[in-house]
Amino acid sequence: MTPGVSQQPAVKRMLILLALVGSLLALVASVLFYSGYRNYFLYQEERKNIRSLESSFAGLEVRLEKAVRFYPLPAFYAELGRLRLQRAMAEIEFGQAERGEPFLDAAREALQRAVAGNPVDHSFLWELSKVYFLYNYPLLTYAEKGRLLCREALSRHPYNEFLFLNIALVFMEQWPLLDGMEKDWLRQNLSRITAADPGFLDKLKRRWHQNYKETQSLESRLAELGRLD
Repeated sequence: MTPGVSQQPAVKRMLILLALVGSLLALVASVLFYSGYRNYFLYQEERKNIRSLESSFAGLEVRLEKAVRFYPLPAFYAELGRLRLQRAMAEIEFGQAERGEPFLDAAREALQRAVAGNPVDHSFLWELSKVYFLYNYPLLTYAEKGRLLCREALSRHPYNEFLFLNIALVFMEQWPLLDGMEKDWLRQNLSRITAADPGFLDKLKRRWHQNYKETQSLESRLAELGRLD
């Protein structure tokens, strides 16, 4: 018997084994994929029917934690981060900012995982910036880090007008904290966006008026920036 003939059964067994292993891995991946999305969709349904975020938070968080455990999709981590961020904001709104800190820490962890998994998604960076704006509230201790994340978010999607409108509001609200480089960045992007949409400043003023019932402070800050050209 020639060596080549004697080796054929062994080769066939190896190929069969590899095929079985591949099929098993594919099955496991499918189960994990299904379980992750199932828990995510169940979370979405449960979220629609909650009476209050405070009373339903624990169950919703567990549902999303299961989703990321089965299938660590960046979007799942981002939703977990948003949920925790909203829970922290609820504590802040009730005047108990210190009780929101653990939720902010947990939100930061989840959102950082989302960014690591998909660094080109601007929305993850925008959500993460909010965490730093809320740390040690009402003091803006970590606001500089938050503004840096805002700039990174816009660099991912520079022509997203809705995103820039929110970022411009943040920068204008934190005007006394801005350094010269940040003001230059704001002016350059306002020039760029208003060139594409001449009505952008009117939108910015309307949003400002909704929040503060006046626009004089905004207009004085815009005047300080100089001509937008």
